[in-house]
Amino acid sequence: MTGETITISMLAIIVFGTPAAYWISTRQGAFRDALVTLVELPLVLPPAVAGVGLLVAFGRVGLLGGTFDALGIDIAFTKIAVVLAVTFVASPFYLRTGIASFEVVDPTLPAAARTLGAGPGRVFMRVMLPLSRGGLGAGAALAFARGLGEFGATIMFAGSLQGVTQTLSLAIYEQFDIDFDVALAISALLIVLSAAVLLSVKLVTRWRSGSPSLTLFAAFARRPT
Repeated sequence: MTGETITISMLAIIVFGTPAAYWISTRQGAFRDALVTLVELPLVLPPAVAGVGLLVAFGRVGLLGGTFDALGIDIAFTKIAVVLAVTFVASPFYLRTGIASFEVVDPTLPAAARTLGAGPGRVFMRVMLPLSRGGLGAGAALAFARGLGEFGATIMFAGSLQGVTQTLSLAIYEQFDIDFDVALAISALLIVLSAAVLLSVKLVTRWRSGSPSLTLFAAFARRPT
């Protein structure tokens, strides 16, 4: 369950979040500030509030729930709910890091590409993405680690139905009062997985960027010259 839902969530975050982060990075003034605030909002919301918000939006009697119900699609307390909850709480880590990584690219580089006849799509794919890959990779690692440990919004919006919506984090909560050794084993597994993901991204980023630092953001914190 955890592997399936986190994979779908990460695909959605990367596919939709990458162009969104680039688009926000090109905005200016108060409009950009408002967009960044919306991106960062899930970071400061209590998990229970995020779960209630998703339930109000997508529950059967929620704002959008009636529309999906008419189509025969149930969202709350299903795998879809798990994916939405994980995406909601994890995506800001990717988006915010992506915005920062796009913004530190030397603006003369995409400008030069445009003067040579490259369109916006080509500039994005051939210039901005390669120069920002270190930051995007760091953001993806943070989003993955956050999504892997998601608990509050998921249990409020998707419940903890064994074999249906129960993720590893929810299984720890259930096993805590039943079999502490099992809860401890699952906790250790999550620690190892999270540490492995973060360390792997640091090593790959250092290898590709040539930076001697293992700091996750070192590769994109330096403005290209």
